[in-house]
Amino acid sequence: MATARHVHAATLFSSSKVLATAGYGYTGYLASSEIYDPSTDQWNPAARMARARTAHTGTLLQSGKVLVTGGVASTGYMASCEIYDPLKGQWNTAASMAIPRISHTATLLNSGQVLVTGGITFGAPALNNSEIYDPSTDKWNPTSSMATARTSHTATLLKSGKVLVAGGAASSEVYDPSTGQWNPPTSMATPRYYHAAALLRSGKVLVTGGDVGSANYLASSELYDPSTGQWDTIRNMATARKLHTAILLRSGKVLITGGVGSSDFLASCEIYDPSTDQWNNITSMTAGRAAHTTTLLNSGKVLATAGDGGTGILDSSEIYDPSTGKWNPAASLATARTYHTAT
Repeated sequence: MATARHVHAATLFSSSKVLATAGYGYTGYLASSEIYDPSTDQWNPAARMARARTAHTGTLLQSGKVLVTGGVASTGYMASCEIYDPLKGQWNTAASMAIPRISHTATLLNSGQVLVTGGITFGAPALNNSEIYDPSTDKWNPTSSMATARTSHTATLLKSGKVLVAGGAASSEVYDPSTGQWNPPTSMATPRYYHAAALLRSGKVLVTGGDVGSANYLASSELYDPSTGQWDTIRNMATARKLHTAILLRSGKVLITGGVGSSDFLASCEIYDPSTDQWNNITSMTAGRAAHTTTLLNSGKVLATAGDGGTGILDSSEIYDPSTGKWNPAASLATARTYHTAT
């Protein structure tokens, strides 16, 4: 990347290119965005966003456009939203959410609408409020609130079309778009924040790591079974971590990368095999990184971008090849960034 950044977002387009947006860099809050082309291994500058932001979300819409919601900047928490059009290479202002928020989730529903849940806003350590964005009308509409206020949680679209929201508390809840209602909360084995979640081929959801406050990092993992609505504890990861990523590989295994552990920012990676319920350590990344992004490319390889390296914000990116089990350096971003998005 041309710019080092963290708390950014990265999104995979249908063209196989990856859009990295905003985040926090050495110059402060970022409005810049960049596009990675795997065919050339190059990051290229994209249009600037209307507003700098970090701790936002980036969601690929059915139209191929990318919706960015909320975040925070020098002016405080944000309700504003923007949409990137890859055909025109332009950002356009979208309708604002009803509530400014950070550390929330934004999930594309099968209807093409986007469900936003929880987060933090002015005067509230956590939100139970939810709202839905309709790209066809450019409008936000309220939907029912969660039973539990949550922040730094995860939201996973299930095979049924329902949405599992997990953590940010000691429980999970499931949203049913057909009724606009939340099912009663289900207790998790462990309360957790800043964890990662991945939908398995079986339809179950793997949740890993996180923390429970006071730097109490977790190695524990658990599986949610939609058929029973229950959580089951599985084997622990080798390394306790938070602010890591979890991504489903084409093999059906799940790759865990980086994060923050009890002693340092982590370069270590692990793979979970659902068929054996086993964790295996694999080759570490070339750099320790947390609050970074990982994106599954059309080739089946995984792109890891930027993040916080502990001693500074990173502009580096690297690619994991499941066929060799190795990480290889990729082109650097123009801007170092963390807490960004990658789409």
